[in-house]
Amino acid sequence: MKKFLDALFYSKPSAVIFTSLSALAALVFYAFRNSFVFTDMQLFPNFSLTLFVLMVVNTAVLFLLDALRLQKPERMQKTGMRVLYAICDIYAVVSTAIALGFLLGNSGETNTVTYRWILEMLPYWAAAVGFAVALFILPNLKGKRLRSGLCALLAAVLLVSIYGAIFPITPYKFTSGPIVLDNGESYSVVFSTNDTGTGYIEYTYNGETVTRFDANNGRKNGDSIIHTVEVPYAHLQNNTYKVGSTRVIDEWSYGGRNGKTIESEEIAFSGTFSDTVCVLTLSDWHTHTDLAKAAAANLGGYDALILLGDSAPGLTFPEEVVDYTLQFGSALTGGAMPILYTRGNHETRGREADALAGYLGIDRFYFTASLGDYNFIILDSGEDKPDDHPEYGGMTDYAQSRRDMVTWLETLDNPMHNKTIALSHSDEICIEEDLAAAAHEKLEALGVSLLVSGHTHTSEFKAEHSYPTLIDGGINANGDGSYVASMLTLTPAGIELLSVDDRGQTVVQETVAWK
Repeated sequence: MKKFLDALFYSKPSAVIFTSLSALAALVFYAFRNSFVFTDMQLFPNFSLTLFVLMVVNTAVLFLLDALRLQKPERMQKTGMRVLYAICDIYAVVSTAIALGFLLGNSGETNTVTYRWILEMLPYWAAAVGFAVALFILPNLKGKRLRSGLCALLAAVLLVSIYGAIFPITPYKFTSGPIVLDNGESYSVVFSTNDTGTGYIEYTYNGETVTRFDANNGRKNGDSIIHTVEVPYAHLQNNTYKVGSTRVIDEWSYGGRNGKTIESEEIAFSGTFSDTVCVLTLSDWHTHTDLAKAAAANLGGYDALILLGDSAPGLTFPEEVVDYTLQFGSALTGGAMPILYTRGNHETRGREADALAGYLGIDRFYFTASLGDYNFIILDSGEDKPDDHPEYGGMTDYAQSRRDMVTWLETLDNPMHNKTIALSHSDEICIEEDLAAAAHEKLEALGVSLLVSGHTHTSEFKAEHSYPTLIDGGINANGDGSYVASMLTLTPAGIELLSVDDRGQTVVQETVAWK
């Protein structure tokens, strides 16, 4: 038994294995902290932080014990040393089990965020581990060849890190084609690249070549991977355009250093419509873009796209906007038709949530727009729980935002009785009963013929107000692993509604007359 325990806890291979496991567990566990709010609510505040701190301390103690045993191996015979080593080794295994449990037990949607956190923290984690190896292990290694090899490895990692910090390593390229968002006042052409740079759109208008930049008050934006250029409606409708970007490597008070300039192929944009307009509507895809595209393919061709929100668990990284809104929208439209965007409650969360309006070129998430003869009122339902809910970390003020939206809605008028559709991520519009009642009452007064929403992950046609509501569907809306998309066919006579899932099964089919 003693030989078994010696081999398990006190051998040199076990020292490497347990110390490595402890360090890796701390990295993975840290990346899961976005999922711990409910755990902390059920147990005690900062429970998950306490576990993480214990993992870091355990790793540091293991490095220290490794150094002590390398200095004087006979110390391993002392009872206190052996007990402490065994406790730390066991906690390393427990930490690894906890980290793997979260990794395997969480949904793929949650893990997309976890993997990004791991990638973001990897350089800092590698630096900390490298420092610990250089401080505790390297000076105590007896073999000259082993010590030299480890020195060479650490030096190589340091050199690569320094080079990567100064010079770009990867080629500059687009990570999404453009999408064209109707922001209610103009078009916002949005695309992305794999590194920071400036962005522009180029087209011909009235016989002249026009170049418009992603700029604000005369200053180009060169510090983002997402590029947003505002273009007047008339400049883009029935026209062709291309987008481009120049990599920004360094930006100083005097001068700077730029890299490669890339440009897209010419794209033919429509933006004008006949009496019949087919509009694809998608909601709550929650990173499942392939399923959403499969459902959309079952509906046939369309002239415009409505995105009703909830693209991902939240917006912690700009890449989530790129992957689940820009790439997704570009794949569905090719940058050749307009998109109407409604913010979902999951786009209100995370450190990039406050940047989303700027990324999409939208001043605020409630406005009016039109597709030919058909008008749309785009509303912003904000979050689905009170602002003081622990899930929001004290970062929300949607109660005031909804009050402001309803105040704005009250100012709208429709004297010409234009054919009008309302869009909202949540069909209740506001979680406050008085605001919800006021919003629905005003929509009725404006002669709205249909409200289209998502949020509930169901496909329904409801008639709770003087106008019907289509709950668009989304992920799992027709059973687990399904996705339901919808088509609105707008004609002078009315609105034809068709919702189908990714297998081609019809879920909703209705006709609505204009008010």
